[in-house]
Amino acid sequence: MSSHPLAPPPRASFFKALAIQNRVIGALMMRELHTRYGRENIGYLWLIGEPLMLASVIGMLHMNGHTEYGSDIRPLPFTVVGYTLFIMFRGIVNRSEGAIEANAPLLYHRMVTVSDIVFSRALLEAAGTFMAYAVMMVLLSGIGWASLPVRPLYVVAAVGLMFWISLAQSLIITGISHENRTVGRLVHPYSYFMIPLSGAFFQVEWIPQPYREWLLWIPLPHIFELMRYGQFRSADLRYFDGGYVVAFCLVLTWVGLISVKLLRKRIHLS
Repeated sequence: MSSHPLAPPPRASFFKALAIQNRVIGALMMRELHTRYGRENIGYLWLIGEPLMLASVIGMLHMNGHTEYGSDIRPLPFTVVGYTLFIMFRGIVNRSEGAIEANAPLLYHRMVTVSDIVFSRALLEAAGTFMAYAVMMVLLSGIGWASLPVRPLYVVAAVGLMFWISLAQSLIITGISHENRTVGRLVHPYSYFMIPLSGAFFQVEWIPQPYREWLLWIPLPHIFELMRYGQFRSADLRYFDGGYVVAFCLVLTWVGLISVKLLRKRIHLS
């Protein structure tokens, strides 16, 4: 009876592949950081500084006016929470257009895939905007203009859902826009068009019927309602449907993965 070498356990192979994948994503993120910001001036701190400045400007525009939108919902933190989360969506979606052109030489490496490139750029945007949100909330709470999140886990869940839906859309855009310049030119207008439909600057309950029901077909208002529920004590989840948002994200992710898989077969590196 001949002996055969024992094959490595599948679990060990999985964790080894996961470690390699983590190193690839980390290397892509560091390359993107260096390419985008370099080491001049404040260097990598621009990752936080850019969304922080944008959120600060938008927040200052809402310092005056109504005193509150609810028992503890004041205009300034309301605006900062909405805008910083929307910056994540806009940044991830906008960066997906042209992602392959900027990183095509990396595809010579067998371990680097199109989805790795899209994921690393999206993760970088999400990290920058989330840190900008955290810094803004700490500063505003320190001077008494806002309070820290009352339900932090719900804030993390909202950020995770926003990252997921933004990543899924960026996969689709990357797969389509590489060979279709018309789609690429529509990406930025699309992100701005979503501002009044996202729920970033209003609560769903403010919208009269039947427009409220129509609005809730869009998943972004659900995510902003969850974010505000995590931030403010008086907010509620009457207009949040987690099952719908997750199902929507799953479908978008499936379409996005198919899109980048088909794109990789059509990319010819010279």
